[in-house]
Amino acid sequence: MIILYRPEGGEEQQFDMRRVRTSEAAIVQKAADMKWGEIKAGVREDDPTSLRGVVWVLKKREQPNLRWNDFDPENDELTSRFDAREVATYVAEIMSLPESKRAGAIAELKAWALDPAEVDAAVAEAAAPPKETPAKATSKSGD
Repeated sequence: MIILYRPEGGEEQQFDMRRVRTSEAAIVQKAADMKWGEIKAGVREDDPTSLRGVVWVLKKREQPNLRWNDFDPENDELTSRFDAREVATYVAEIMSLPESKRAGAIAELKAWALDPAEVDAAVAEAAAPPKETPAKATSKSGD
């Protein structure tokens, strides 16, 4: 998951949740009073405390003295989006749906993808016929 931080009057920043170290996850758990599994699920659901915790701990890398109470963004300044790997996983699931349900699922995935073009690319790749692997050339010995 990618968390977007869009501070009012500032530039959008992106934070990759997969880059949180285990020691940092422990810090977020303590600050947010939540288990890491709850935080991960919360990021998917745009839970403000979960989003805040992940962004806060990643910002602490450059601002080591940043305290939990000093990072309190407005609710609408944080949101989550699917990265390319997650998009590919969801597209694989979508392709197993009945064809009548795929368009709606693809549209919803585009709304949650960091880059909607990645959804189109993953759908095109999933719908393409399998690539044939070239046959191994055989050689006769003694020719």
